[in-house]
Amino acid sequence: MSTPPAKPAEPRRYDVPLIVFTLLLMSFGLVMLWSASAFVALEETHDGFHFVSRQGLAIGLGLALGLAAMFTPYRRLQKLAPTLYGASIVTLCAVWVPGLGHSANGATRWFGVGGFHLQPAEFTKLAVLVCLATWLHRHRANLHDVRNVLLPAAGFILAPLLLVINQPDFGSTAIIALLCGLMIFFAGIRLRWVASLASVGAVVLGVVMVAEPYRRARVVAFLDPFADCAGDGYQVCQSLLALQHGGVFGRGLGEGSAKLLYLPEPYNDFIAAVLGEELGVPGFLLLTGLYLAIAWRGFSIARRAKDMFGSLLASTLTMMLVGQAVLNLGVVLSLVPNKGLVLPFVSYGASAMMVNLAAVGILLSISAEAHAAVIVRAEARAPVPA
Repeated sequence: MSTPPAKPAEPRRYDVPLIVFTLLLMSFGLVMLWSASAFVALEETHDGFHFVSRQGLAIGLGLALGLAAMFTPYRRLQKLAPTLYGASIVTLCAVWVPGLGHSANGATRWFGVGGFHLQPAEFTKLAVLVCLATWLHRHRANLHDVRNVLLPAAGFILAPLLLVINQPDFGSTAIIALLCGLMIFFAGIRLRWVASLASVGAVVLGVVMVAEPYRRARVVAFLDPFADCAGDGYQVCQSLLALQHGGVFGRGLGEGSAKLLYLPEPYNDFIAAVLGEELGVPGFLLLTGLYLAIAWRGFSIARRAKDMFGSLLASTLTMMLVGQAVLNLGVVLSLVPNKGLVLPFVSYGASAMMVNLAAVGILLSISAEAHAAVIVRAEARAPVPA
């Protein structure tokens, strides 16, 4: 009796809305980057598209990473976790290598590669999250074992945090710590342990925040930025003034004045202030709507993931993308202290753009395999023809 021909594999189907929302946000970001950076670029480089063209190159590299992650079964990341972790440690140390590291504004957070200055702390976020998700998935039957599961996890999280805070980069340190805490919470650890970890983490971050004079000054400036508008509160004051000048409907794309050397680096951490001045409330609503749409798709993918590893990775990567946006907008609106965080897919920055697109690629890979699992289950329940 002849063997029936094998059924062709079901093609991988990706979360198309997530792709659309990400492309829309990046396109919106490029428009705002051009508007926010053109004047400064002309002053510094005589090329109004200097920052836009470099961001375009970063997007190209990020899309390559995202496509590679998208077409790769996400569970292969478990085998790559030790390599990713080791590479992140090496690159974090590389910023102190003479001739390779790059310093700016009193911080040594970058190293040079082919004319680009890459920030290894951004890649460390992804590497640490992959490692932690792998560890928690592997020990999913013993998640409440403090000695053999939680303490070792805290150990390999702590090592990169110490390297990042010594650059110094308090913002990235806080983000990595918060994301790891969220992943542990998503894994279902007992609430009393989560509360204990959160309390210890809050105390440590609080001590670190006030340990350096410039960080204390940021906290004081946050409490009353207009008390020192010419000093530590200058950026926040200019941000709020830009939003006030824009009013409800904005002054029109390209018509803002904050970017004319009033707001330092308007294409970076405070690009949302330029957006608010030029596009007003409608621009802010469009921006927040796109982030909410990405959150909707990301958590939907996490809910449908076929295993704990995929669910933890999808939910925490979604928080990485959307949570940083919330914090960045909070700084622009003077709702949280200035932490030097970029606005994902909008702010200028090669490392952040590449890592964020890689994260979207991982989300798409998780969504594709979740869809395939649904098809397999549906076929298994289907009646066999007589």
